[in-house]
Amino acid sequence: MVRARQAVITEPFKTTVREVEIPDPAPNQILIGAEYSAISAGTELAVYTGTHQWLKDPAMPDWKFPFRSGYSAAGRVLKVGKDFPGGFAEGDRVSFPGNHASAELLTVGHERCRVWKIPDNLSFDKAAIACISRYGMGVSVRAGLTVGRSAAVLGLGIIGQFSLRCLLAAGAGPVVGIDAVKMRRDAALAAGADHVIDPTAGDIKQQLNAFLGTKGAEIVGDATGVPDAIPTAMSLAGDAGQVVVVGSPRGKAKEVNFYDDLHRRYIEVTGAHGNMLFEPAHTRLAGAWDIDKAQKWLIRQLAAGRLSLAGLVTHTITPEQLGDAYEGLLKDKDNYLGVLMKWV
Repeated sequence: MVRARQAVITEPFKTTVREVEIPDPAPNQILIGAEYSAISAGTELAVYTGTHQWLKDPAMPDWKFPFRSGYSAAGRVLKVGKDFPGGFAEGDRVSFPGNHASAELLTVGHERCRVWKIPDNLSFDKAAIACISRYGMGVSVRAGLTVGRSAAVLGLGIIGQFSLRCLLAAGAGPVVGIDAVKMRRDAALAAGADHVIDPTAGDIKQQLNAFLGTKGAEIVGDATGVPDAIPTAMSLAGDAGQVVVVGSPRGKAKEVNFYDDLHRRYIEVTGAHGNMLFEPAHTRLAGAWDIDKAQKWLIRQLAAGRLSLAGLVTHTITPEQLGDAYEGLLKDKDNYLGVLMKWV
């Protein structure tokens, strides 16, 4: 039996920390103690503000208040059930899709029961971001060939940052980041972006074309989460270019000119949700990708430093500060970007 602390959203705009008792693992379970967990701003703020569509869906019972937010953590294995697969042992250092909690019990067969060992040279704070990074990685995977291809990422929040950084790690170039928030642009430059664009400084398309010296980028990642931004992303792609949507655009775009902006220009627009992208049925992915392969690639890149975290983490908080962090991510974008929660 382990006594654990959980940071939860009790209702819109309210959080708390509660204590629960977690039993020893059954034969098909694993008990993990977290060192750090990371905030995924898009998903968690949609729940915090009460706007996430699944909150009202009766078919999604886990998405109701009080809601256990978070899906990216790192820590140590505390106990392992005798039938749990993977050869894990007590003390193993692991990355897992954990909630914001000091300990968590995962059960074989549940969609969140995924655990990956991490090397000794990868610190827990860096490993805690690995699951979130997969949602940005979708641009690189969905685009297929990336080496030497020009790319632009629209929206440089946490998912957009990983879209840009994974493109860099995958050999794309030049890679351009686009965001109105200076701190986010600076973070992209710190990670190695070739150029950044401030949309408030003039026409985005003209700025991008002037830097590239050509008409549009070969790959455009949309990480804004705003439906009306997708037509803008399409306009930034060159003829026969690819637009990959990795942000979660909850809602409907008002104006899309499919004939002029997509059909006649041979633009490819695809979705790349960090879970659904890797479903076994999605055989179109070059490289036989699945979630396990993606996470192992990300962990290797993080450990080797090829996937840069420079400028990304702006705050490390206690569980009691979760509400303050959400408010900062909502209202103080000049100062808040990546947020880690420390449990030990």
